[in-house]
Amino acid sequence: MTLSRPQPLGILVVIVASTAVAASFGVFAPGAKAFYIPNHETITINALPADQVSLAAMNQILIGPPPGGGAEGSDAFATDEFRHLDNSKNPGELCARAQQAWDTFSPVLLSGSVLDPTGEVDGPAARAAFGALAHTVQDFYAHSNWVEDNVAIDQLNRLAPPIFPTCKPASFPADLHTGYFNIDFSSQFPLGGCPPGGPPPGFKECHSTLNKDGPDTPRGSQPVAGTNKTMYDLAALLATRATRDLYTQLRDLVASTNGQDAATALFQQG
Repeated sequence: MTLSRPQPLGILVVIVASTAVAASFGVFAPGAKAFYIPNHETITINALPADQVSLAAMNQILIGPPPGGGAEGSDAFATDEFRHLDNSKNPGELCARAQQAWDTFSPVLLSGSVLDPTGEVDGPAARAAFGALAHTVQDFYAHSNWVEDNVAIDQLNRLAPPIFPTCKPASFPADLHTGYFNIDFSSQFPLGGCPPGGPPPGFKECHSTLNKDGPDTPRGSQPVAGTNKTMYDLAALLATRATRDLYTQLRDLVASTNGQDAATALFQQG
């Protein structure tokens, strides 16, 4: 991973702890369906300004309580398509899943970040909800063919239009899609999530061949001509920028809804 910055000791301790928690959820099983957990972790840490986000808050953003679960903990909910934008055959289906993620987590973000005389109403839940929304934004770049379209038109640094608070299908290329994924463990393809004969009718690709979740996946490992980067590198770079934009957007939303003190507390406490 080329995206790195010095990490305080507290974060490194949390990374070890969060990895143990994630492993207890079983999300390290083959076929786990998101940027691999250390990559969600790195992207999130790199995206959020260290002088504005405390270590304690970062811990809960990475892995917080349900229903959000955090940027890493969201992988414990592998069957929630809206968390990962999987199984979207077109922009309309992708936007419907993004809207479900927003409608699920933004109320928790706003209600939990309210300040009362004793402090935040439910800061951990609010931070975990922020992490869940960040997870979905990051998976957009890992799970869709947006990066591939960027390479095709030689606009490697092009960010996608925002998917929160409203995702507009007309803003995206008509061929935008994510991969087919089915983790029905009663099936004959439980781990890879793709039928032996390829994706079902209507799907262009399977998640297993389209995803750029890590540098060693079939698509993620592909080099990008004319650069020293892989497809995974591009997906991670764009996901980091998009997460940084989401941070600004949601911090401003909390400030305008609950007050500036609430926005500060959201990212400074924990």
